[in-house]
Amino acid sequence: MIDLIFLGATGHLQSVMDSALSAGYRVAAILDDYAPVGKEFYGHYVQGGTDLLPELYEKGHRHVFVSAGSIGGYGNREKWYLLAKSLGFTIVNIIDPTAAVASNAELGEGVFVGKNAVVNGYAKVGNMAIVNTGAIVEHADILEDFASIAPGATLCGGVKVERGAHVGAGSTVLQTVTIGKESLVGIGSVVTRDIPPHVVAYGNPCRVMRETKA
Repeated sequence: MIDLIFLGATGHLQSVMDSALSAGYRVAAILDDYAPVGKEFYGHYVQGGTDLLPELYEKGHRHVFVSAGSIGGYGNREKWYLLAKSLGFTIVNIIDPTAAVASNAELGEGVFVGKNAVVNGYAKVGNMAIVNTGAIVEHADILEDFASIAPGATLCGGVKVERGAHVGAGSTVLQTVTIGKESLVGIGSVVTRDIPPHVVAYGNPCRVMRETKA
């Protein structure tokens, strides 16, 4: 059984920790630079900020999962991931026991696959990507690093979701479509054509509504 440090005490941790406990991990610590000390998750409490990581490493802890969510950007996820890596920690994957991940799918590190989610044959899921509750990542889909697929979203075959892009809850992305870097696809969208980088897009059919800062 692995003792695991969680970085990020956000709402996302409520899903992540339940899956982690179900998968057999134990909680070593919860750290967050912004959440109050003592905030509770499943009977465990925020101990402090990420400045405690070196101390925990010295005490023999070696495994980390970044449990900050991606809504509003992935800045903290990337910052804490790189910090933990620089200190020598191993960044684990958390795969809920109810998820279905194909034997030939490729997963990076720091990946979360939530309850009843599917990652199908020959899919590639990059470092720190999120496949949330009930999401479907179909055959030969590619999720680049820090991509996030929200609950109930479906990616048909051959879809590419570039670095840091977010596909909103309940959305459907047609086969072979590309979602550009750091773009946001809104809830319930039907995406039938490529979405460029650094935009907000939503609707049925999905349309670009505005650009974001690159």
